[in-house]
Amino acid sequence: MKRRIFICCCAPAALVALLLFAAGLPAAVRAGALPAYLASALPVLLAALLLALPLAAFLTGRLAARLSGKVREVADSLKSLNGGEYRPIRTDSRDPEFYAVFREINELSETTHRHIRSEEQERKKLNAVLDNVSQGIIALGPSGGVAFANHSALDMFGGTRQDIGRQLVYLVEDSSLCRKILDCPAAGGVFEESLGGRELSVAVRRITDAPLSDIVASIIIVTDVTREKNIAREKSDFFANASHELKTPVTVMLGMSELMLARQTLDDTAKKQAGRIHREAQRMAGLIADMLRLSHLERHAEEPAAVPVDLRAVADEVMAELAPACAQKRIAAEVSGAGAVQADPKRIYELVENLCSNAVNYNREGGAIRVTVAAEGGRVVLRVADTGIGIAAEHLPRLCERFYRVDKSRSKKTGGTGLGLAIVKHICAVYGAELQIASTPDVGTTVTVSFPG
Repeated sequence: MKRRIFICCCAPAALVALLLFAAGLPAAVRAGALPAYLASALPVLLAALLLALPLAAFLTGRLAARLSGKVREVADSLKSLNGGEYRPIRTDSRDPEFYAVFREINELSETTHRHIRSEEQERKKLNAVLDNVSQGIIALGPSGGVAFANHSALDMFGGTRQDIGRQLVYLVEDSSLCRKILDCPAAGGVFEESLGGRELSVAVRRITDAPLSDIVASIIIVTDVTREKNIAREKSDFFANASHELKTPVTVMLGMSELMLARQTLDDTAKKQAGRIHREAQRMAGLIADMLRLSHLERHAEEPAAVPVDLRAVADEVMAELAPACAQKRIAAEVSGAGAVQADPKRIYELVENLCSNAVNYNREGGAIRVTVAAEGGRVVLRVADTGIGIAAEHLPRLCERFYRVDKSRSKKTGGTGLGLAIVKHICAVYGAELQIASTPDVGTTVTVSFPG
């Protein structure tokens, strides 16, 4: 390229020298003869100028066309990259200046195209996953507009792709549900809503990461729990009906066994059998009573009229009733602290009674029970700790399930029904209390119930 430019620049001078030589004019003259020389050389110089201008224009046009072609080729390559394709620029090592630059552009374009394709594949995989999730997923922008909605969300609310980019109400079309979603606290939350005969569980997650929150402010996950709710309702109905139906025959068995035990004419074998019937009937009656309590809690999950309840007074009352059982097993019981909660006294008594009776039933001979009530972090905390047999870690997640027993043989001896902690869990859910159970085998168990302040 330098060689061509040099020739292009020197061509007019060479042409002038050639024409002067052809006209017989010397290339150099004395200073005194310069005016005459210029007068003689002027026609030659004019002729050289007239010949040099077209030649320079021709050579410049060729060079400009070549440069324009290279620039257009670069533009076409970059344009194809923008369209999702990669079209490399043709290189020629005979043009060292262009060759080095074009190679750099090709390498950069190839790397960029590879990254674009990788990102596109990741986006397609993510969209495929999100569109095949049964839950509805909606992403909202900072202004409350729908930034993204998967197929499940569109099907759930009867929306279309045209609703993406518009306000949430155009997709959901239920002002109450939209208001609950938009008014959800900054920390997010989970709530249930009935919509069109369906039961929906709605989880709202706020995005706090500053760069991302400028694009997506919150994510809404909607789950249709209608089927689960119906199954749970059917189970609850069966639970309640079965309990009521069993209550009468068990009461009859209990009464008949008491009559048999009261008769003086029975021999020892008959009395032994009647005593066994009486004990089993009592255990069955306790089981049915717990089933009815749990059924009542499920059917009346709403919070009843709340009044201030002194937790310390309730704990004292419960432990006073359990004093004979504690004395029989030589268990030392201690109640300390103070605190009150807004709740239904009957439900709070039931909660404390279940926790304390478990602490007695599953304690060891000569053990100890400590019940404390305290204010911690703006909450009222009830803590029941025992030195009993303890529970292995693998059983802790299932302790609040109905009829779940760690040791069935021991539960039968102590009269446990497997429903006590299930009842406690339901009562905690009514009042928004947190239930935590910590236990170590052969060391003891501590149950903590934290009520909102």
